[in-house]
Amino acid sequence: MAKPAVAPRPRRANAFDFVSKSGITKVTYHSNAFLEYTGPEGQLSFRSNQISRQETPSGQLLSVVLKPQFDAGSLTFSLFVPPVNVAASGSRKFTTCGVKARHVGLVRDSGAQIEYEMEHFDGEAKVQAPPRARERASSS
Repeated sequence: MAKPAVAPRPRRANAFDFVSKSGITKVTYHSNAFLEYTGPEGQLSFRSNQISRQETPSGQLLSVVLKPQFDAGSLTFSLFVPPVNVAASGSRKFTTCGVKARHVGLVRDSGAQIEYEMEHFDGEAKVQAPPRARERASSS
């Protein structure tokens, strides 16, 4: 009697595409490689060493600085990325949220020194070879 075929085990996703519910902001993230942000602030690319990562009970929190103006105030963007398992050749859709934080800067007025703007995102997770390995494979 033949044994039934064993389905491959799902793998942890390492590549993500996000689109805000408003359709205005798009984010592409590849674990430990890069994050690309397209939104009202422009099209920005961040390498691994420019991305702050924190493990939280809600998943990994990624943060990047969109506008690094200390005197006039800065703008950061943070996005929750939950752990997602996918079949080796597939993808998985999910929802998450992102937050823009506007830091007031040197002004010492009374009141909140950071203002938050939250937005919901549709995400798609997949398993991909690291970008360098993909580039080598496509050039051979």
